[in-house]
Amino acid sequence: MRPIKPGVEVRECSIRIIFRYQGTQHREALRLDSAALPPTPANIKYAKRLAAEIGDKIRLGIFKYAEYFPDSSHARQDTTEKGVPLLFDVMDRFLRVHDLKGSTRALYKRRITHFWKVQLKNVPINQVLYSDILEALANGTWKSAKSRNNELHIINGVFELARIDKHIAENPCVAIEAKKYQKKKPDPFSLEEARLIVAHLKEQRPEQTYNFVELMFFSGLRTSEGIGLQWSCIDFRKKEMLIEGGNVYDEETDTTKTSQARVVKLNKIALAALQRQKAHTYLAGGHVFHDPKTDEPWKYRTITDVRGFWEMALKKLGIRYRRPYNMRHTYATIGLMSGAKPAFLAGQLGHSLRVFFEVYAKWLSSSDDEAEMAKVDDAIGQKTQNKPKTDFRPENEPRTDE
Repeated sequence: MRPIKPGVEVRECSIRIIFRYQGTQHREALRLDSAALPPTPANIKYAKRLAAEIGDKIRLGIFKYAEYFPDSSHARQDTTEKGVPLLFDVMDRFLRVHDLKGSTRALYKRRITHFWKVQLKNVPINQVLYSDILEALANGTWKSAKSRNNELHIINGVFELARIDKHIAENPCVAIEAKKYQKKKPDPFSLEEARLIVAHLKEQRPEQTYNFVELMFFSGLRTSEGIGLQWSCIDFRKKEMLIEGGNVYDEETDTTKTSQARVVKLNKIALAALQRQKAHTYLAGGHVFHDPKTDEPWKYRTITDVRGFWEMALKKLGIRYRRPYNMRHTYATIGLMSGAKPAFLAGQLGHSLRVFFEVYAKWLSSSDDEAEMAKVDDAIGQKTQNKPKTDFRPENEPRTDE
């Protein structure tokens, strides 16, 4: 056996064409009337032309296996002539047609490019098996079960698009169970810690930073909502602000996380922070808070960067690190411990009551436990003192069961 040229292999009694198709290398013997084509000079020259032709058609995406090798088992598996698209083409279409936020689209594109297009072969999408998806997930290195579930969610969307477009009969991802994981519980700061952080920033940082953090601690806004807050949304007369958008990964959005606008009432501390901030950005309009280093609206990553002012302040104060988002949890738990009604706080935070109770059940319980137990004690004591007489025997009549 001696190779003549890439794409053609001459054997003792036959000639084979070597080519790569749909991510796999193939070797197909040339035949004439079901018999192997002998390796004569003329046949070898023909094989070279055929190999070049096959290579061109594969590059153009118009190669049909059965036209060249009808007796091959691969010809029976090749379904591209029936209009079934390749997996990678469906992935690309999924990214194009879905209405995703810019940050979400960028994340999906990264994961599809750097994980799914590496783990799966670019074959007709109806040839991808349930076991192929499982094997890909098993090859991944996940920070948590939630990360693995997020990856599954992306590829499930790709196959669901193919199913709805009727390229496949069933979505192979449907049978794959999401991993169970323990949701992170709120990790709020205490009121004392919040006051220490605000006081430290007041002394050590520009006023705009101090104003921003104080508002966040005492308004319950999401980090993205605070960064994206506009002066046009502040009503000083009514002491409230309209929250209808934000800034997520430095992309301005016109919707909140729950896609519902809400009105947030301003307490005295939050209102004072906004009053002070007027001196810096009010006349210019637009964003309420600017990064004092750049005099431009805060960047999302500047606030959330663990190496930024936030981590430095916590280290200086000896307070255990928690991400800035926990300022929101701090507002909620302080409100509960002070006796504010859950329905009011849920509205301030933009939660449904169901979600609010699920997230803050621990603080709902602890804030009411003593008061509720006092009610039980009062009821028990009252019933004991006023217990009606149930034994109607005469006082001196002995009991028959004694």
